[in-house]
Amino acid sequence: MNYRVDLTVLSEKNQISRFGLTLHNLSEQDLNDWTLNFTIDRFVDPASIQNAHLHQVGSLCTITPNDNQPLPANSHYYVEFIIRTAPFRYLSDGLDDAYISVKQNNEKIKLAVDITPIMLASPYSERSQYPEPPAADIAIIPKPQSLIVSEGRFILSELTTISALTSLSEPAARWLREELSAHINEQVQLSDNGTIEFKLNPVLADEAYSLTSTTQQVLIEANSHQGFIHAVASLLQLLPASAQGNGDYGYSLPCVDINDAPRFGYRGMMLDCARHFHSVDKVKRLINQLAYYKFNVFHWHLTDDEGWRIAINAYPQLTDVGAWRGPEQTIEAQYTKISEKHGGFYSQQDIKDVIRYAEQRGITIIPEIDIPGHCRAAIKSLPELLVDPDDHSQYRSIQHYTDNILSPALEGTYTFLETVLDEVCDLFPAPYVHIGADEVPGGAWTDSEKCRQLMDQHGYSDPKELQGHLLRFAEKKLQSRGKRMLGWEEAQHGDKVSKETIIYSWQSEEAGLKCAQSGYDVVMQPGQYTYLDLVQDFAPEEPGVDWAGTLPLEKTYRYEPLAELSNDDPVRQHILGIQCALWCEIINNQSRMDYMLFPRLLAIAEVCWTDNKNRNWENFLSRLQGRLPTLKRQGVNFRQQ
Repeated sequence: MNYRVDLTVLSEKNQISRFGLTLHNLSEQDLNDWTLNFTIDRFVDPASIQNAHLHQVGSLCTITPNDNQPLPANSHYYVEFIIRTAPFRYLSDGLDDAYISVKQNNEKIKLAVDITPIMLASPYSERSQYPEPPAADIAIIPKPQSLIVSEGRFILSELTTISALTSLSEPAARWLREELSAHINEQVQLSDNGTIEFKLNPVLADEAYSLTSTTQQVLIEANSHQGFIHAVASLLQLLPASAQGNGDYGYSLPCVDINDAPRFGYRGMMLDCARHFHSVDKVKRLINQLAYYKFNVFHWHLTDDEGWRIAINAYPQLTDVGAWRGPEQTIEAQYTKISEKHGGFYSQQDIKDVIRYAEQRGITIIPEIDIPGHCRAAIKSLPELLVDPDDHSQYRSIQHYTDNILSPALEGTYTFLETVLDEVCDLFPAPYVHIGADEVPGGAWTDSEKCRQLMDQHGYSDPKELQGHLLRFAEKKLQSRGKRMLGWEEAQHGDKVSKETIIYSWQSEEAGLKCAQSGYDVVMQPGQYTYLDLVQDFAPEEPGVDWAGTLPLEKTYRYEPLAELSNDDPVRQHILGIQCALWCEIINNQSRMDYMLFPRLLAIAEVCWTDNKNRNWENFLSRLQGRLPTLKRQGVNFRQQ
């Protein structure tokens, strides 16, 4: 490598850290008319840099030396700067990516830069320690409410067939056939008189199921499509990861009697596809895993500052412009892969395909179109609709943008929202649409004549009320389409939306409690327990973020929503369930996604499904050990505990 950049923590005091950055020119050529471009997820104080100019947009920082100072061959350039932040504890707190831009013959040339791990001043030294129980013979996750094991085994053979005696079970039967065929490398046939039988049981509650396996037959009973799916998930987890020598065929199930039902009706997982784009195949792969562990909601984060991922027929600019970022793009590079064009989007046919795939596995897909903040990709794509040139408001978002907030005083904002929401409602059959509503920074809408006039017209005294004004419009629009609005807890800011809006509490348990006490239905998603992009241990080399602390597997598993409330507290009626999330600022490949999700996703699955009194940490670890060989067979890059 001809070029290398080092970042060192020089001092840490009172939430102020000073850094030294060194760029090494290890080549035999002088660098003239050059800039260093790098990404970091903190805001660098531009006034703290001497003898250079720093410009930052989001995570992208560009350092230009004063007076176009050249960088001679076999020498280095050094600069210091301040970040007002908590101390850096992890190597992933450092630079995400970097490159040098050089002008040659009026063209910009990009030179690759090697990044050495950040030199931390105060890295963590502790490590989590876990018991190592033996692998359970029956390793179903989440743990069923009732499971009784009998003598004998049901042998899978070339004579094994599947029969679906009710139309409600047909998707589950097809899923079982697909998974069995892939698992045992044999085609399992459907028949009218199968040795694996799906049967309607109208007495069972929605999503409940029973599964009984004997040496001769497997009987699955449920009263809903989802119940049959959950039964299949348990059956698949009864299979050994590889052939066990059971006759010529080599695969069998233990004889069991399972009666099971979920604790919470809402059991969700959110995937951020805006910060880094994830292909349809990757999304389907994740949805299939969610079905394995009895989740029933996939929350699809489709738009953000860094990318617009859903095709809108009325506004092709949203994907022509907003789905891409990079050095020559309208939207600047962010996070990783910054020297190249990065992005992608889902066509409406892609989305229909993914919805069908999820429906067959009992999973509802909820789309998220994030407003009024996190809208930079949309604003850059449609400036003629969404930019007010007379708005001089000064703000900086938590992700370091100064131009990512929709104006509630522009007619174009409402035209945009109505058009986009109509197409979203047409695409997604779910009765819900998530509208975001989070992280609008102070200062937005404070120096806009149009916003002032709108406030005067409605008697508003605080610019923050304009958020409620805009969200109320979105709520009414969604209601007119038969949809219920969902939003992060800031959706209640401005006090304009109705209690029909469902709140997703992400900042803390206390925030969720307050929303429920105020009469909102709530999905609990506190970052401290459910954000799977958080680091998993205290080792400095662990990847991830730590804004909400460190999230080891045990902390995830022991999460109990609103534990301080009594079981009969009426506030609990407003708790619909639990959701986990994977934000993808620094997750740009399948291996890293797997590492962050597994095995914590399985722990969350059990928190969602299994009654607290039936959960046990060491028992979970034992069943987890039994599951890991199957995850390995499936090619999942899980984290070793």
